[in-house]
Amino acid sequence: MRPTRSAVPLAAVAAAVALLVSGCGGGDDGDGKSDKIDGAEDVGKKSPSAAQSSPGEKDATGDFRTSDIKLPDDVKLVFDWDQPSDPDKAAALDGAADYMRAMDHGTVKQDPKDPVLAKHVVPLQTAQKAAVKKVKADVKSGYTVTGTERFSHERIGDVVDGRLIEVSFCMNQKDAFSKEIKTGKVLRTEESEGDYLRLSLVMQKPDEAGQIWRARSFVFKGEGKKTCTG
Repeated sequence: MRPTRSAVPLAAVAAAVALLVSGCGGGDDGDGKSDKIDGAEDVGKKSPSAAQSSPGEKDATGDFRTSDIKLPDDVKLVFDWDQPSDPDKAAALDGAADYMRAMDHGTVKQDPKDPVLAKHVVPLQTAQKAAVKKVKADVKSGYTVTGTERFSHERIGDVVDGRLIEVSFCMNQKDAFSKEIKTGKVLRTEESEGDYLRLSLVMQKPDEAGQIWRARSFVFKGEGKKTCTG
């Protein structure tokens, strides 16, 4: 298996989680609402650019360009996204960025129960299952992550049921690699189609103002070099 950012690619994790969910009836959290968003295959349009954030704007709307999640200096996540002007869309996009950071944080800490990761997911839903499965695989293999991951080509849907927004995006892992924890050896590989992924998250609005949007559903849309490099 080709080692990139960890022992198990996100694509494999997403496929395994999809099978798990389909086998157990969907993992309903008991609130009677479904993860499915009508029209989710082509939901939303790319957000318009907004002016640079002013102090305090992150607290009001969310800003994916800043985060309190601390990662090692050799781990970089670069978000080539436009900042939405709509507050809910901005907060959902901010939450999606922090979910990806938190997944790496769990791997760096070698802890599937990492409190930082737990903070950014809805319990018992596929986003949590995917992240935990990913971190567990990294821990089992003795791998952490190093290098740069780039995120681009974001699409943001409209608010559904007053609390759900789908955020889809491309993930470029050509400069991200696994690193053996015991030896510090970086497992470098040549660029391939599998380095370019198209992912989708359903983000859930918090019940109280001032809290973060959390990842609810995680879907792997496929390899996306053609759609992610144009």
